[in-house]
Amino acid sequence: MKPTTQNSTPENPFRHRFDSHGARKIILLFLIVLVLFFDLVILGWSKMIAREFKPQQISQNLPTPMERNIGRMTRGYPIEKMTPLIARQNKTTAAFLVSVAKQESDWGNHVPVLDGQDCYNYWGFRGQSVRMSHDGFTCFDNPQQAVNTVAKRFNNLINNSSLDTPQEMVVWECGHDCANRSSQETSTWINGVSYYFDKLCPNRDQG
Repeated sequence: MKPTTQNSTPENPFRHRFDSHGARKIILLFLIVLVLFFDLVILGWSKMIAREFKPQQISQNLPTPMERNIGRMTRGYPIEKMTPLIARQNKTTAAFLVSVAKQESDWGNHVPVLDGQDCYNYWGFRGQSVRMSHDGFTCFDNPQQAVNTVAKRFNNLINNSSLDTPQEMVVWECGHDCANRSSQETSTWINGVSYYFDKLCPNRDQG
């Protein structure tokens, strides 16, 4: 009897290799697609977050043109530390805060003191307060209180009494009756205030 012959096809040694390589390629391709997908998702979220938060942060950190102008003018003077506080005011009020302070105290070089401490009163302000200097000037607790209080007074004169030029604001120096002051004194005050006021607020009608 002849032995039975099996006619099975010889196994191809390259088949498993091909199948293994193909599977690895498919897995690799899947991973690449997955990574790209997550990259796109992350990029989308990053752009959205940047739109939401970055402009606000920049606007909070960068000084305004008014703040830069005041900073350049007052660099090296005691009032320089008040620059951000002054720049927050409307343009006309900020211009008066700077120009009147220059005329009244040389931007903080000549100021009232109380118990040897700076009163932060760079405008010759005489509003009633618990803390007053020996020569009758208001003493403020800190720069912010000083700027806010004096700015409020300027705003009142500008809005309620229509005093929006240095010529009209001379009442700050001599009161509502300037008859007792010489024309030279008032002219000196007006000219000194106008010099810096016009630099910060050239278009007075738009204050």
